[in-house]
Amino acid sequence: MEKKKKRRRRIGLWIGIGIGAVIVLLILLNIIKPTPAPEVSVISITPSNIVSTVSGTGELRAANQVDISAEKVARVERLYVSEGDLVTKGQMLCLLDDESARSTRNLNLANFNEARSAYERGKVLFSEELISEAEFDKLTTVYEVAKAQLAQSQDNLDKTRIYAPISGRIVALNIEEGETVMMGTMNNPGTVIMTVADLSAMQARIDVDESDVVDLDTGQRAKVILDAMPDTTFAAVVSNISYTPNTSNLSSTAEGVTDFEVILDLTDVDPAQRPGMSVSADIVTARRDSVIVCPLQAIGRKEVEGELKETVFLVEDGTAKLAVVQTGIDDGRSIEIIGGIEDSQTVIIGPYKILRTLEEGAEVKTQESELEWQDKRRKGPKPKVEVKVERRGT
Repeated sequence: MEKKKKRRRRIGLWIGIGIGAVIVLLILLNIIKPTPAPEVSVISITPSNIVSTVSGTGELRAANQVDISAEKVARVERLYVSEGDLVTKGQMLCLLDDESARSTRNLNLANFNEARSAYERGKVLFSEELISEAEFDKLTTVYEVAKAQLAQSQDNLDKTRIYAPISGRIVALNIEEGETVMMGTMNNPGTVIMTVADLSAMQARIDVDESDVVDLDTGQRAKVILDAMPDTTFAAVVSNISYTPNTSNLSSTAEGVTDFEVILDLTDVDPAQRPGMSVSADIVTARRDSVIVCPLQAIGRKEVEGELKETVFLVEDGTAKLAVVQTGIDDGRSIEIIGGIEDSQTVIIGPYKILRTLEEGAEVKTQESELEWQDKRRKGPKPKVEVKVERRGT
């Protein structure tokens, strides 16, 4: 029995030694086995065009648009126009209740005529020295006061008649006959009776973030798209850049976002355009043709000779080579390379988890991804459907 037990122990021992040897062998094989080269995506650099833009959103407005308000408190007696009507400058649009103003004017007119007659008689008498200078001065004062009162009452009567300040279209009519309009004060803008707009010249008024507005200048070209006409692009030019933040957008201000209003003059006008329509715009701030362009994801920042510099990884003979680059403008997807790499060199563009830890001299396995990227750069984005528009007046 004792011999059998010893024999079993020896067998178990050898089995344990064998298992341990296999484990050690597997570990050694795994250590000795070379790590496969990481697989990276690459592109072959070729000259291309790149356009840098600044974007913003806002609304469409007529370049010449006037809100018409009353200059006195009165009831609307008569409206001579409807919303959408075409009007010419000087055309009568609205009549306010003028009964009281007319009565006052007529009374002051009678007083003026009486004072003027007395003044004319007094002037003759004074020249003939039949009345004193003091008496003539009194007649003159009465005449001047009557003339001023007549002018004031006539002006008050004139304010009951509202005329078109410009030629255009009634784009908003906010009151009806019988309603009372209020005069504007320092703290109250008063009643806007109607709005007249010249639709032959339109503007896009957009909000641009403070970090982008520094790149803008008057005269820059832009493309404007209306939400109501998404398949049509309208050409425009920057005509004005505000120097003060737009405080009307309270939600943006509360979130710590500061926007500046930028005005774009549309060079294409379409009858379907309406003031108040929502718009988005891309303003061209810079353009480079036939330059070295690289995807933004390929650009990294590494310490080189004690300084943090922009870099890319090139592939030469199956190994990664670090290259310091100088960059220019970008379009949000690609960036201009001013120096550091040349045409036809192969650049690693991903994946990011490999680029993040990649070291110079490391072996890499490449997979071409240039076709999709380069085709997009050559062809550009899918063109929008262009609609030819004719400039029309109102």
